[in-house]
Amino acid sequence: MDKLEIARFRLLVTDALRTAKKRYSYRELSNVVGIDATLLAKYVNGLLVPSYEHSLKIWKGLKNLLDPSKIVLDVAKNYRGLLDLTPIITDPLFLRIISLEFLERFKNNNISKILVPETSGISLATALSLHFNVPLVIARRTKENPFEEYVEGLRVESPRISRIFYVPKKSINKNDYVLVVDDIIQTGITLAALEDIVEKVGATIVGVAALVVVGEEWRRRLRTDRIEALLFLSGRHSVL
Repeated sequence: MDKLEIARFRLLVTDALRTAKKRYSYRELSNVVGIDATLLAKYVNGLLVPSYEHSLKIWKGLKNLLDPSKIVLDVAKNYRGLLDLTPIITDPLFLRIISLEFLERFKNNNISKILVPETSGISLATALSLHFNVPLVIARRTKENPFEEYVEGLRVESPRISRIFYVPKKSINKNDYVLVVDDIIQTGITLAALEDIVEKVGATIVGVAALVVVGEEWRRRLRTDRIEALLFLSGRHSVL
């Protein structure tokens, strides 16, 4: 990472630590991250910004304390196979930890846009937009502005199975490297429509970031090679 990316990472980790302090004592956090509680208090209160080395220790400690994959799996178990990820995508601490996880996975991909369908994945996409410091593009189901020119992504498989999304034409261009975000991937129909949008403008999809991938059906629809998820589940799980 360059100096700007390192500085941003240090600040993002500090924000995550500050959020974690609302749930855990300094002693608990100190035991997890391996840094003296007095020093952690200075980080939390804004008196100091942790060094890059300390930021890495804090991030790894918080990741172990709040393992994103385990969090998603626990939610899946609690809902007896019905995946309602609301407890995760509405929780600021979880969103910070998960965003840092995807920041680590995609840090060398020169991402310039975050693209998300008009679904419950918007909160995760917003967090990633802030962490990557790039614009967020929301693919809508309708054309909201009659004076705007749109790019359409359409996927029709039967009269009852179809997806259509629109994004303003000026929101993505051929020089963009796009990270597509969704909370749950199952059929892949929605993401296939988004792939069409990106390909029509000549941009590049660097990958897809998701909380959960269910089953294998999506493989026959998506052309994107890289799917990064916190949890992969067998097809027997149902999705709300």
